[in-house]
Amino acid sequence: MKKLFPLFSVLALGCSSGDDANEQFVEAPIATYTLDLDFSNEFQIGQNIGLNYFNDITVGVIDYSTNNIRLLTASGNSSYVLEGPGLNNITNATRVAAPTLNTFYPNYVGLGQLIKDKQGVIYSAFHAEEHDGTILPGGIPGFYASIGLGISNDNGQSFSLLDEPLVDNIYDITYDNGYGDGGLGEPSITFSKDSTEIFLYYVDHNRSGRGVNISMSKFNVNSNGTPDFDNCYYLGDDNSFTSTIIRSKEVVKGTGQSDAIFPQVTYNKLTDTYLMVYSENNWGEFVNGSTNPSSSGIYYRQSEDGINWTSPAVQLIQGWSIPYSYDEHSFMWHPNLIYTNDSQSEGYLVYSKANTLSEGHKMWAIKFNLTQN
Repeated sequence: MKKLFPLFSVLALGCSSGDDANEQFVEAPIATYTLDLDFSNEFQIGQNIGLNYFNDITVGVIDYSTNNIRLLTASGNSSYVLEGPGLNNITNATRVAAPTLNTFYPNYVGLGQLIKDKQGVIYSAFHAEEHDGTILPGGIPGFYASIGLGISNDNGQSFSLLDEPLVDNIYDITYDNGYGDGGLGEPSITFSKDSTEIFLYYVDHNRSGRGVNISMSKFNVNSNGTPDFDNCYYLGDDNSFTSTIIRSKEVVKGTGQSDAIFPQVTYNKLTDTYLMVYSENNWGEFVNGSTNPSSSGIYYRQSEDGINWTSPAVQLIQGWSIPYSYDEHSFMWHPNLIYTNDSQSEGYLVYSKANTLSEGHKMWAIKFNLTQN
């Protein structure tokens, strides 16, 4: 069974950086593409490596060749490198990061999507949690989330974690927003098209006048190709970036009684656009008594500049986006696009799903192709 989804591409030119920067773009003729998902060939990843509750965050690709694949993601409350000769034959898992007392990640550390600089150093933004004793739907511990940075100088064999969060939050852990979740989390990190900047997307759990939706910040890249993670720039409502610590603008929001969560963003060379896959959590469907989700599921959007995500949201897979209860609801979440060729015209949509939370969610993949109409 195959399902087709349209894509549209516009050529993007020009990129500026600094304390306050606006992106400038020149439109070119629109090229139409189709995203082809082959649902007849869905398969489970790493079913024999002894892990459960994974992928529990984005997925980072350390190596991807014809005979060796190494992926970075979270399982349970820790981070692991998964390895094997093929995506459908992952044979080993090695823990590379774990929660640590007296840090901002005492209860959860989830490394995932990553970038590599010109010297081969790996940087992975990670989801960190401090638990406060509250309980979220599905029996999940309540948390205050922060975004950290893990660095590997040995191609993912080990990671050192920075002592302070990567992004400053105007609300600290003592702020009571009336819910069991708070802070900033579930990050996605990627280079800009010309590799002069690093875009960081994440979920704002602070609430307080907002839903739980996707925001972004950015960092500059030094002239020698190394990231400048010492200076974070926050996206304002006027689409300019500032070094002043603010609550960054929501770049993708759920519609109606819905939240946009769990982003993964990549720049796609074939379409010359940024592609985001994410989960739409239509909590209104659940609270209004629906037994089967309609609007909830895995979605994608496109952006010419990585900042303005004005293209229509397209539902790729229908399903609950979070576990509303421990034993009664199936769900799927944390989608990723992994490219498998140089032109980035094909690859896998990778995500996690389960029939119930109690059985533990597992990683799955579906082949995709991008073709020009």
